[in-house]
Amino acid sequence: MTAFTSSLVEICSAGAGRVWIDQCLAMPQWAQMAQYRASFAALQSTLDEVNRRLEEGQDCHLCVLTPDAICSLQSHWPERIDWLGSLGHAETGWVTLAGDGQSYDVATVQALRQTLMSLDVLLVPDLLQSSGGRHLQRVLDQLAIPAADMPAVQSYAGGAQAVAALSAHAGQRVMACAQSTEVQSASHAHYLGPFPAPHGLSTEYAVAVVRPHPSNHDPEAQTAWSVACDLARYLCSPDQQTRRLALGFAAVP
Repeated sequence: MTAFTSSLVEICSAGAGRVWIDQCLAMPQWAQMAQYRASFAALQSTLDEVNRRLEEGQDCHLCVLTPDAICSLQSHWPERIDWLGSLGHAETGWVTLAGDGQSYDVATVQALRQTLMSLDVLLVPDLLQSSGGRHLQRVLDQLAIPAADMPAVQSYAGGAQAVAALSAHAGQRVMACAQSTEVQSASHAHYLGPFPAPHGLSTEYAVAVVRPHPSNHDPEAQTAWSVACDLARYLCSPDQQTRRLALGFAAVP
């Protein structure tokens, strides 16, 4: 483990990684290692942000993205991106308010279609920028619900924000679409389950670190990169799989 440092470690993560990253950064063993600044956004927004930082020479030491997104980074920055491991798979599913006594059946395609038509409000992640949102849009297109029968749709930056907004709709028939990892810290929410077959979506999230630019010989930059490597390995460690499972990450086969 790297010695104590006051270096600032910059983290860019898709929203699915928020709870696990936040838990780790709150642990004394990591809190004393460095200062951290973490940003969480939809998948495409996070990938765009990492590319922007690299293009503009700004810091980004650790990122959590899908394997495809990390491969995209490696194709553009082959000497800068090191893939260090996987957090596991997060499934995309449906969430209601905890304690809502109403019935929300999402077990089959037909049941999901009827449930969606019965809602007052549907809270969704960004339908263009987030992996869960893009999947939801494809499913909605296939369900072909008439516009007159669609609930009011409210869009948020990610699934976690959609889940947080559930509280504002108490008393209504409301569901949110989010990934399993985006529900774990929301005590007001109840995870109903995944999309029914054949529309299930399970997304793997991996962790990569960004090497300092070859011309950057600043000791602080090297130290921040070293801390990021240690943290990335911990986030993905087999020893931490039980904790990740509890947060909604299914193990990679």
